[in-house]
Amino acid sequence: MTEITVETANPQDRAHWRSLKVIADTGAIFSVLPRAILEELSIAPYAEETFYLADGREIHRQLGDIFLRIDGKERTVPTIFGEPTDTPLLGVTALEILGFTVDPRSQKLEPTKMLLL
Repeated sequence: MTEITVETANPQDRAHWRSLKVIADTGAIFSVLPRAILEELSIAPYAEETFYLADGREIHRQLGDIFLRIDGKERTVPTIFGEPTDTPLLGVTALEILGFTVDPRSQKLEPTKMLLL
C-alpha cells in the first residue's frame, strides 16, 4: 500500500483546505478520513451505513462528500467519517473518480485513462 499526501476541503467552502497523509488502498472501496478533520471543515454527514472489514467484522460509520485534491486534480468524492482507531485511506472509488491508479511495481500513483463503461 502506498502513502500519499492529499488535500481536502468542504465542497461548499473551498477557501479552507487541510493536508493529510493517507494510504492509497486499492482493496478499499471507500475513502476514510478522520472525523475531526471533516468536522473542522464543517463537512456534514448525509448517511450512516454498515460496512464489512476484510476480517469479516461489521462497523457502522457516517458518510459525507468532500472536495479532494491530488496532484492538482480536484473532485468531489464520498468519504467515510473515520473514528480515532481507523486508518486514513484513499479508496478505489476516489482513485477512479480522480483518474489515478497505483502502479504495482513502483507503488506510486499514476494517471490512468478515464473509462466510461
